[in-house]
Amino acid sequence: MRNIVIVTWIGNGNYGTTLQSFALHKKIELLGYQVCILNHIPPLFTFKHYIKYLLSCIGVDVNYLKQLLYPPKYTVKQNKLKRFIKNNYNIINSINTKTQLQKLNNKTDVFITGSDQIWNTKYKFDPFYFLYFAEDTKRIAYASSIGTEDFSQEYKNQIKLLLNKFTHIGVRERSAQKSISVLLNRKDIKHVLDPTFLLDSSEWAAIGEKAEIEIQLPKQYIFCYLIGNNEWYKQQLLKVQQTLGIKDIIIIPSVENQDFFFEGAIIYNDGGPAEFIRLIQKAEFICTDSFHATALSINFKKDFVEFMRFKDTDKASQNSRIYDILSRYNLMSRIYQSKCTEWSTHINYTECHILLEQDRKSSLDYLINAIEN
Repeated sequence: MRNIVIVTWIGNGNYGTTLQSFALHKKIELLGYQVCILNHIPPLFTFKHYIKYLLSCIGVDVNYLKQLLYPPKYTVKQNKLKRFIKNNYNIINSINTKTQLQKLNNKTDVFITGSDQIWNTKYKFDPFYFLYFAEDTKRIAYASSIGTEDFSQEYKNQIKLLLNKFTHIGVRERSAQKSISVLLNRKDIKHVLDPTFLLDSSEWAAIGEKAEIEIQLPKQYIFCYLIGNNEWYKQQLLKVQQTLGIKDIIIIPSVENQDFFFEGAIIYNDGGPAEFIRLIQKAEFICTDSFHATALSINFKKDFVEFMRFKDTDKASQNSRIYDILSRYNLMSRIYQSKCTEWSTHINYTECHILLEQDRKSSLDYLINAIEN
């Protein structure tokens, strides 16, 4: 059995980040591989890390000790997230010495980096997510995302050296496929689905069944999840409410936009990953600017409208990933427009899901081939 180590963001409260890492971990596990997620490796191994290593050798977990001495105060949401990660992930947390890193490399058959915006150098360049430490171990990328159109110019030379060591590169956006193909002068860069699409709606529904929702759900509601903090969102949400004639709105505040408020809406602060999935699954309509909420809406065949988080002229715009997914499935009409309401109509998902099944098979074939060959 091959040992697979994933390097990605796990999530600190962002639902999409958590669900993409869960989905990749779960799918690789279902394929029959031994899988774990490597949380991080310090850029430099210091004396402090060595002490942690020595303590671990005699059974002392420093992080656990800290929690005993200084118990953190977690919210209901944070506790749900912690339980979700504990129950669903195999995580390596303690790489504190070069010896431990060498042992990890020796027993790992394949390192996989991806998904989410781990390669978004406009946000931060971290060589860890380009697998700088992997030495001679096989490296592949699955659905890694630049987030923007291209890498920051200042890091391109470093990135080129790192990516040339990858045997297989699969990216989430077609714009990234083009820019990396040019950077590396390679014709084998693949476009693959976000990991959340590797699990079908029935598999996501099984996770949603475990939800512990403390509020009474209305028979019919609009589900709202917005990451951006844009002044025009309230006006757009009001227009959606009036157009659909649906009174009840449930808002799960995002980490990035915790104070979003809409008069008369139910603000649900206690949702973990399972509750997030369940609320999307049961919603009559979804308003979002989130890539992963969009992906789950498509997976569940839900009617939705896309609020655009960025202006296309913004240099840090992440709109390309939204345009990519909507154009692929002929859903560009779901982008909110004030002068028309085509976004409010019912979606016929027949053709969309034929394409999705083709993409799912192609992406899964890529993943298996990248691991095995």
